[in-house]
Amino acid sequence: MSDTAIAKLFQIEQQVRRCETATELSFLMVNTSRNLVAYEQATYLDGNELEKLKLFALSDIPLVDRSTPYSAWIEQVASLVEGSEQGTEVHSVKPERWPLELKAELKEFSPPYLLWLPLLIPAKPSERAGVLVMAKSEPWSEKERALLQHLASSYAHAMQLFRQKSAIKTLVKKLLSKKTQLVSLSLLIGLSFVPVRLTVLAPSEVIAKEPNLVMSSIAGAVSEVLVKPGDLVTQGQPLVTMDKTALQGSYDIALRELERAKAELRTAEQAGYVDKKAKSQRVELASQVALKAIELNYIKGKLAQTTIFSKQQGVAVLDDPEKWKGRSVVVGERILSIADPKKIELEIRVAVQDSIPLKKGDEVKFYLDTDPLEPISFKVNYSSFKSSLTPSQTLAYRIIAKRDGLAIAPRIGLRGVAKLYGEEVSLAYYVLRRPITYVRQTLGW
Repeated sequence: MSDTAIAKLFQIEQQVRRCETATELSFLMVNTSRNLVAYEQATYLDGNELEKLKLFALSDIPLVDRSTPYSAWIEQVASLVEGSEQGTEVHSVKPERWPLELKAELKEFSPPYLLWLPLLIPAKPSERAGVLVMAKSEPWSEKERALLQHLASSYAHAMQLFRQKSAIKTLVKKLLSKKTQLVSLSLLIGLSFVPVRLTVLAPSEVIAKEPNLVMSSIAGAVSEVLVKPGDLVTQGQPLVTMDKTALQGSYDIALRELERAKAELRTAEQAGYVDKKAKSQRVELASQVALKAIELNYIKGKLAQTTIFSKQQGVAVLDDPEKWKGRSVVVGERILSIADPKKIELEIRVAVQDSIPLKKGDEVKFYLDTDPLEPISFKVNYSSFKSSLTPSQTLAYRIIAKRDGLAIAPRIGLRGVAKLYGEEVSLAYYVLRRPITYVRQTLGW
């Protein structure tokens, strides 16, 4: 390859880099390429390996009319050559095998020697950006074909970029067209009236239904909780023992006071036979004995209450039993509860900002943290009238759901996420409900 050819090749490649559109590049391909290799006519047909080749540019003609006889002829020739075995290779076209009609029109439309030059993309040799068909009155030399094949690689790389940009521009143009906007608007309006159910996700926990509350009958300190969380408890089983030190001391004192009162009563009864004054004191001393006996029985009853027994069979529900040791409680304070493991409810905490209208019987799907793929069905039973603070210090409504059907009851204390299904609303309301609420709360409407 001569230095002159290399210089011309570099010059054409620089011009290719300055092209801004596919039309400008195609005009350069069919006209400026003759600076490197002499030819009389060049045609560029656009189309990848999956598309039909269409006339896009013709040498010495600024605008191409695809309705002309030449356009129909060259596209038929391109279709014929493309389907041959050499359709993906640079080669000199041999019209001997053409149909008689195409062969007869060759003299009218083109010089006799045609060169088929597919623009194969360098990074993807099996894909093409288009085809250049060049014609001249003399046969093509190997040197000319080598130069044009190298140049075709640069053309293909540039045309690929323009085709990608063109595809994006075409898509954007279609999206911005009035017809597309009207169709999109109509579709959006239609979809806005599609009915959907309001749903909300909220943290939830399995709790006991109608548990037996174990409460302190006396004021004092807890000595020991005798059961662990989840233990099976039988009726009459001791559950909690209270510190009885103070009560035991009071009981001993009351017992001594009763014995002293009884002794004084006996002395008065014996002296009453000879002393009228001692006889008159017997009634008063008898009443003191009765009072001391009542006090002793009261303290004895309190001592009996220092051990709390289970009133029913079930499962012990409590936190850490060690935390209760030495803890002071008042009368009626709850220590633990005994629950029937088959009688459960679902406690759901729905944040105020997420709340939706719910009524009794609405569907609830409970997804356990331990088994999130198998939801358990519940039905809304009731909801709290006012919101309250949760342990995480957020305002939420307390919703209780009951079991739906005869599914196996999950263990009390298990947590998860509940999905609550409310009434049917339009899709527009479903999508815009939260933004509207936020705007209203922010602006104070």
